[in-house]
Amino acid sequence: MITRLSLVNNCIHVHAGEISLKTTKSFTHGSLMFDQNARLATFGKLPPVALPEGLIIADGATMELQLVAPDGTLRKQARAGKLKANPKEPGIMRIAGMSKTPRKFSAADGWSLITYRYRAYFSHPGVSTDAELPEWLKASIVRQKAFWNRLAYLCREARRSCSPDSTTEVIAFVRETILPEIDAYNEALGRSKEKIKHPAKLKTEMPGVDGLWNFVGILRSRIEKGRGVPEGLLEKVIAFAEQFKADYTPINEFINNFNDIAAKEAELLGLLRFEIRPIVEVFKSIFNRRKTMKIAWSEGWPLLKYPDSPKTDNWGLHYYFNMAGLDSAKFHSPKGIPGLTLGPALKPSDTGHPLLKGKAARKNTLHNAEISISGTDREQWRFHFGVLCHRPLATGSHLKEWKLIFADGKLWLCLTVELQRPVPVHSPTASGLDVGWRRTKTGIRFGSLYEPATQSFRELTIDMQKSPKDPKDRVPFRIDVGPTRWEKRNITKLLPDWKPGDAIPCSFEIRPVVQQRRDYYKDTAKILLRKHLGDKLPAWIDKAGRRGFLKVTEEFKEDLYVQGVIAEWKQQDEQIGKLVAMYIYRCTKRLEDGHSQVAHDVCRHLQEKGISRLSVEGSFLAKLSQRHDNEDAEAIKRSQKYRQYAAVGKFIVILKGIASKYGIVVDEISAVNTTRICQHCNHLNPNSENEQFVCEECGRQVKQDQNAAVNLSRFSCDPDLAEMAVAARKS
Repeated sequence: MITRLSLVNNCIHVHAGEISLKTTKSFTHGSLMFDQNARLATFGKLPPVALPEGLIIADGATMELQLVAPDGTLRKQARAGKLKANPKEPGIMRIAGMSKTPRKFSAADGWSLITYRYRAYFSHPGVSTDAELPEWLKASIVRQKAFWNRLAYLCREARRSCSPDSTTEVIAFVRETILPEIDAYNEALGRSKEKIKHPAKLKTEMPGVDGLWNFVGILRSRIEKGRGVPEGLLEKVIAFAEQFKADYTPINEFINNFNDIAAKEAELLGLLRFEIRPIVEVFKSIFNRRKTMKIAWSEGWPLLKYPDSPKTDNWGLHYYFNMAGLDSAKFHSPKGIPGLTLGPALKPSDTGHPLLKGKAARKNTLHNAEISISGTDREQWRFHFGVLCHRPLATGSHLKEWKLIFADGKLWLCLTVELQRPVPVHSPTASGLDVGWRRTKTGIRFGSLYEPATQSFRELTIDMQKSPKDPKDRVPFRIDVGPTRWEKRNITKLLPDWKPGDAIPCSFEIRPVVQQRRDYYKDTAKILLRKHLGDKLPAWIDKAGRRGFLKVTEEFKEDLYVQGVIAEWKQQDEQIGKLVAMYIYRCTKRLEDGHSQVAHDVCRHLQEKGISRLSVEGSFLAKLSQRHDNEDAEAIKRSQKYRQYAAVGKFIVILKGIASKYGIVVDEISAVNTTRICQHCNHLNPNSENEQFVCEECGRQVKQDQNAAVNLSRFSCDPDLAEMAVAARKS
C-alpha cells in the first residue's frame, strides 16, 4: 500500500507503507491516474493518495517517480512517463501501464525447453577437423578464464568484507579454549568411539566466525543425538561468536548487481558477446544452487582457476538467437544456422566409429561441423570439428541457442530447443505406483503399478540373473543386470580368485567384492609394517588410511623396507581405485538406463489406457531415513542393500521427467497406511513383515505391494479416504 507522495527536486517520491509484491508491481507496471480536480493519484488498483502541494500536472509533461521504503530509504524501483489527457475525462491525466503480450508458444499449450547434447570431436577418422585450436579460439579461452577469475576475485572480496576483522581473537580462542577442551574430553573417554574430532574449519591458519558457528552446529547435532560434548563448551563458543556480528551487505549487493558488474568487467577485458554468456550463466547457477541446497556460508562459492585447478581448461561458446527461435529443420539444411553449419552424414565405413556399426547406424550419424563467427575486424573466425548426432531434432520445434562446450576433457555441442509436448488432459481416475524394494527369486521387485481401467497390475523388477539382450528382445517393465559380455571377458580382472566352472555373479554382487579388495591391500600393508617395526609403529595405524600411510612414510624415511611396502601398496591402491571407479560408473549408468526404459514402459502403458495421472507416495525415503536403526523392523534392516541396489528414489526422479513428455502428471501424495488399509473394506490391519496378509475384517488375502498401489489410486481420487487414513494413524 502507498501512504503518501512528496515532491523532491522535481521528482515525486512514492512512500510505501509496506514493501510487498503487489505494491511494487503496482508502482512499476500499473497504470497511473492523476485527478487534477480532486488532487488524487492512483497507482494500479491501490487506494488513491493525495498529490503533493506545488505539483503542477499538464498534458504532455514528463513525470519522474521514485519508490521509497517505509524507513525512508530509496528503493531501486524508479519510473518515468509522459502524462496524457483524455478529452472525454476533463482533469484526468494518465500514464499507461505495462501490458503483457500473450505468448504465442505458451507453457499452457505444452511448449517447453529441452537440450539436445551431441558428442563432438576435435579429431576423428573421416572427419575434416582443424589440426589444433585456431588462434582466435585460444585467445577467447584466455579471455574467458581471465573473466572468470576476475568475477571470482570480486566475489571473494565481497565475502571477506562481510566478516568482522576478528581473526586474531578467533585464533587465540581456538588455540586456548576449544582445542584444549576437546583434547581433555577425548583423553577422559579413553578408547571410546565417542571422541570429538578437531573441527576442520577452525584448524586453518585464518579461522573465521563462520567456522565457530559451524562448530556450534556440530556440538548441537551431537547433543540432539544423545552423544556427549565437553561440559560448557557449547555455551562458551556461542557467547564468544555472538560478539562479532557479520554484515552481509557486500555479498548481497554483489549478487543483486551481478549482471551490471559482469557487464562492466567484460567490457574492461574486451570480451565478445558469445564469450560472456557461458561465464555469467555458470555463476548464476552456483548462486541458485547455494539457495536451494542451503550450503554453509564458507562453502560452495566460485573459486579462482589456477593452472592446476580442476576444470581449469573448461571453456564454452554460446550463440543465442535473440528472437522467437529458428525452425529446427534448418540445422540439417545445407545453409545451416547462424554461426554453425553441419555437413552431410558421413559414410560409416570411412569413420570406424563403434556407434555407426550394425543397427546402431540407423539413428547415429557423424557429420563435419564448422563454426563461422564474424570477428572484430569483419574477418570470419572459423573452427572445424566433428559431431555425432544420436537423434534428430523434433519436427516443428524451434532452435533457440547453440553451445559448444569443452568440459572434463570432452567436447559437446548442445542445442537448446523449444518444442511442444502433449498437454495433460484431466483424468477422473489415477493410476497408483507403489515403490519399494522386495527380494524375489530372480532379483528385486521395486514397483507395483495399478491400472484402474482394467484393474490390472504390472510389476517393475530387476532381474539379477539375465544378461542384457538386443533392445528389440527386451522384456518391458524389467531391468536385466546379469553378467554382461564385458564382465565375462574381464572376470579374472574383477575377481582374481574366480576359476572356470564358477558362476559369474551379477554386477550388484561384484561391486562390493571389488571394493573390498582395496581394504585387503591396505590391511596387508599394515600387517607387514607391524611385523617389521613392532612397537615403533604408531597405535593409530589400525584406523589409518591414505594420509596415515603418507605420515608413516615421512617418519621412516631411511627405512627402505617401509618405503618399499608403502610404495607397493600405493601402486596397488591406484590400480584398484581406477578399476573401482570405472566399474561403479558402468553399473550406475546401466541401472540409470534401465530406469529410463522402465519409466517409458510405464508411461506408454498408461497412455494406451487413456490415463494421464499417476500417484506415488511422497517422501517415502525421507521418512524411512529418519527412523533409528534399533526401531526398524527386522525385514527393513535386512533390505537395506536391496534399497541401494534398486535406487527407487532416483527412479522416481527419472519417471517425473519422462512422464512430462507423454503428458502424464505425477502426483506425490502424503499417503499413510497404504499397505495396511484393506482396499476392500477399509479396515486398518496391524503391521506385517510378510508379503501377504489376511484382512482381520473381511478375511480376504491381500498382497501388501498391490494393496498399496490400489490405495494410492483411491486416495488420489477421494480426499475423504486419505483423511481417514491420517485419522487411523493418529488413533
